[in-house]
Amino acid sequence: MDISRALKARAEQAGAAFAGIAPAEPFPEAAAYKKWIDSGMHGSMDYMARNQDSREDIAAWYPEVKSVLVCAFSYADNAPRPADPGQGRVARYAALPDYHPELKRRMEEILSWLKARVPGADGRIFVDTSPLLERLYARYAGLGWVGKNTMVISPKAGSYFFLAGLAVNLTMEHDEPIADHCGSCARCIEACPTDALSAERVLDASRCIAYFTIEHKGAIPSEFRPKIGNWIMGCDICQEVCPWNRFAGPSPVFPPALPESLPLNEFPGMDKDSFRQKYGETPLSRPKLKGLVRNSLLAMGNSREAVYRPILEEFAANPDPILSEQAAWSLARISESPLEARA
Repeated sequence: MDISRALKARAEQAGAAFAGIAPAEPFPEAAAYKKWIDSGMHGSMDYMARNQDSREDIAAWYPEVKSVLVCAFSYADNAPRPADPGQGRVARYAALPDYHPELKRRMEEILSWLKARVPGADGRIFVDTSPLLERLYARYAGLGWVGKNTMVISPKAGSYFFLAGLAVNLTMEHDEPIADHCGSCARCIEACPTDALSAERVLDASRCIAYFTIEHKGAIPSEFRPKIGNWIMGCDICQEVCPWNRFAGPSPVFPPALPESLPLNEFPGMDKDSFRQKYGETPLSRPKLKGLVRNSLLAMGNSREAVYRPILEEFAANPDPILSEQAAWSLARISESPLEARA
């Protein structure tokens, strides 16, 4: 039995759009990660600076590893994106149920299948919460190349897919990396409103809309606020402009749980219990209610819709200094002339 081919076929049966196998070895590109951390581009995400040894070499995370199966689970839907500035936009993945437990379940099925067919086989599952450079292993597994927007891009499916993997204790035939096909295209770099793509394949997360709306817990720096527009959870701009995503077909694995735009008054009108009941099992739980309230208040200012004045005036008196300051900024933003508001 060709276990490499059979394992990839089993992964596709488990819902992966495609899968590949990478060698379990340190790759020279991993050195760029330390340089990225040292430059402070991870912002306040201190957890990304930990476990440097396993990020450089997967064997530090799973010593028995000899091969790495990497699976791509698509979340593309080909639906048109909402453009109403009076609505809050969420990234495509954030409109789905929390994908972590579902991907772990599917990877556990694959591992159980492998153990049942190969005596002594074992492995360790990872999604995107493990201290590994998943995109690097995806590249060496032949899933795609790392694009100028730092996303793994597949010639078959673009970049709208999650990565999940299995480090196994078996030596298997591995796939070959795919050549870079970005060419001279720089649409992602040119489209980023906050210039977070500081160079090709270098994301300064401390300038990224997704970072500000999800990971950053304090006040969003004023210089970035007008550029965030109506994003309240994540950002897809650098993927939306990528020509390769015209090949991204709809996914049967993750049906949407939420619309990709939400009323901007949704979160400011909620308490913690109602938020937990409605959004606790979705990615929107990550920035927590306070983060989404802050983001919504910001988007209200960028909408320049006077209808939001009462909400902003109420929050301008909120005892939380982050929320009150954001509300005051947005009130001033609504009062600006159109020319000033575009600055």
